[in-house]
Amino acid sequence: MTDVERPVAHVSCRFTKQARLRTPREFQRVYRQGRQLHSSLFTIFVAPNRLGRTRLGITASRKVSKSAVVRNRCRRRLREVFRRQQATLPVGWDIVVNAKFQLTTASYALIEQEFTRLMEKLSKLAAGAAAEPAG
Repeated sequence: MTDVERPVAHVSCRFTKQARLRTPREFQRVYRQGRQLHSSLFTIFVAPNRLGRTRLGITASRKVSKSAVVRNRCRRRLREVFRRQQATLPVGWDIVVNAKFQLTTASYALIEQEFTRLMEKLSKLAAGAAAEPAG
């Protein structure tokens, strides 16, 4: 296969392990040190990290639905919204999304709209944090 025939490599938009909060300690740090952003579909906790990338953690308790299938669908939809918007998000934040019951019946478009609205608030928060002098 020559260079002309090889497919061009594209930028990956995968939801990799580096983009996830994985341990209870990481979640607890965000809950304790972070700020809350509210929506009718979910509550988002955000805290700065020093990793140079934004990471996501999602919780969907049994209060959301007794059905694991429904809770997992909520998580998948939230992951997809994050994955699609990852390139536009401010860098260096840990985000924990706590799903609410209303998320189970919401359309994907509404989920995306609410997530975008809260991420715009995060961008303003990040810009404000960057403008503050250290110390």
